[in-house]
Amino acid sequence: MPDLIAEEFAQRGYCVVPASDPDTLRRLRVTVTDLCYELLGLPAARAQDHEAEDLDQLHRHLLGAASATRLRNDLTRALVERMPAGRAVFDSFEQWIRLLVGNDVLSQRVANVVLQPPGDPHPTELHRDAPANSPYEVVAWVPLVDCYATKSMYLLDRDASALALRHHREHPDDATGLQRLLDEHAEFVSVPFGHALLFWSGLFHGSVANAEPTTRLSLNTRFKHLFAPLGMKDPFRYFEVLETTPLTRLGLAFQREEK
Repeated sequence: MPDLIAEEFAQRGYCVVPASDPDTLRRLRVTVTDLCYELLGLPAARAQDHEAEDLDQLHRHLLGAASATRLRNDLTRALVERMPAGRAVFDSFEQWIRLLVGNDVLSQRVANVVLQPPGDPHPTELHRDAPANSPYEVVAWVPLVDCYATKSMYLLDRDASALALRHHREHPDDATGLQRLLDEHAEFVSVPFGHALLFWSGLFHGSVANAEPTTRLSLNTRFKHLFAPLGMKDPFRYFEVLETTPLTRLGLAFQREEK
């Protein structure tokens, strides 16, 4: 299976993988559920067996788009203070992240929280992370509820992303043609809880208004090899060292002593 995942990622630029440590992922979801209820001033979630339903129904406790944005921002800050979400995501999907990135791993310092209640008017526009980000990054998109259809996100695979980029360069003002290409090639990826969508930073992706009856809540964070080019991001502000091999630790120590 690892060989098939690596081949799929190389060919398409993305793959959907099951958690290699489901218990850690479950604890992450429980923590997020508890934080959401705390931030909303609600009694604690009923029981850990129901945290998926509790998150699915968050929109019932929100008063419009501004309330959803406030909760998303507060939750992002709370995760920074309460738990290392990047480490939890890495531990949950370590087998696959190491397969794609290697064993000397940088993690994005602050995980991005996406919260989109039904009908949310602020979907993510079509974009790609590279070249502002490094083209040597993997984005881990981790839903904390089952995501499908418009509750999920869409992306263009490696070949379709190349087509979209070429079209934009040759016809920068042709929004209609770009939309036609998007309609033809974009794929909404079903990602149930317990899985992650891992995709290359060079792929075009985005979302539309959530037309499903339940709330979308997901985390995304980026991983890259310690020695891979960093792109335009300040490495000391954007990333933190998550994992290093014994050889790397020896080499870094040697370099410090030689200065």
